[in-house]
Amino acid sequence: MLIYWLLFAYPAVLAFAYPTGPKPAGNSAGQTIALAGFVVFYTLLAGLRWDVGGDWGNYVEIYDEIALATLGEALTITDPLFGLVNWVAAQFDLGVYFVNGVCSFLLIVGVARIVGSLREPWLAMLMAVPYLLIVVGLGYIRQGAAIGLLLLAMNAYDRGSLLRTAAYLLIGVGFHSTAIMVFPLFALSLAQRHKIMALILAVVSVYAYFGLVVPRLDKFNAGYLEAELESTGAATRVLMSFLPSVLLLLRWRHFGTTERVRPIWLTIAIANIIAMAALFLTPSSTAVDRAALYFSVAQLAMFGEFRNLIPYSERMVSFVRILLFVLAALVQTVWLVYATNAEFWVPYKTLFEAF
Repeated sequence: MLIYWLLFAYPAVLAFAYPTGPKPAGNSAGQTIALAGFVVFYTLLAGLRWDVGGDWGNYVEIYDEIALATLGEALTITDPLFGLVNWVAAQFDLGVYFVNGVCSFLLIVGVARIVGSLREPWLAMLMAVPYLLIVVGLGYIRQGAAIGLLLLAMNAYDRGSLLRTAAYLLIGVGFHSTAIMVFPLFALSLAQRHKIMALILAVVSVYAYFGLVVPRLDKFNAGYLEAELESTGAATRVLMSFLPSVLLLLRWRHFGTTERVRPIWLTIAIANIIAMAALFLTPSSTAVDRAALYFSVAQLAMFGEFRNLIPYSERMVSFVRILLFVLAALVQTVWLVYATNAEFWVPYKTLFEAF
């Protein structure tokens, strides 16, 4: 468990090393080096793990099946880009570790890019550790990669690159077909600024839905809805994103992001409100739980923009930060110690223990 707390301590220490300012910290040399170090640390931690994560067995089975398949078969066994990464890994006998490393790298790079645009990047990264990086990133690697690509798309859109925005979104769908549900997050902003791009994205969304999602609906229904699967702690996980989303919606005028991406964040907040309502309407909390993973990034926005969302005096800065650290630490303690499925993450084991 020590490795998880070292991962937690990294942004916690740097949150004090880089105190808050009136604007986002930007890309100073120190910030860039620190973020790069964190990216490397997390990628190695996630890529070199063995038998860690709730879906570890499923991903090993996918890898073993693809290792015996042709490239064409690999693209249809699972989502095409995830199948391609597995197939490449199998050709060079790199094992599931390479697959984990690629997916984890996509997630952490996306997180690093997006927190850099917030007022307090290391506070945002701190909140990412307990759930997004440990639970999602080490447990549901396909969706983790898709979430990272969603964040990269947001960053690219914020920088005005529509081509890269579209590319990241499409690659995300290639890793997990359910990532198509994030396309509408960009619709409001695109419709206001780039109507032709919004139309193209809508057409691609329809094509991706019928080409990637529809063929898997039977499996999805059998696995989640018809079985009425219940995720232990689903309500708690959705609530973790619901509360920050309420805060974002109530204080949206004070949310310190650019006008370009603010509608996307607000749409994410609305999606979390809908997810909370859906828990009471759908027969499968697992379906809602997995869908809500894409919108859990609202937690980053709340921590990273907390001083804008909840104004307080300079004398209270250190005290409030300590409270936020304690909150994040409590979340991590619950997941690693008291969660029903904590045994899939604890103890942390590396591939060297597999031999």
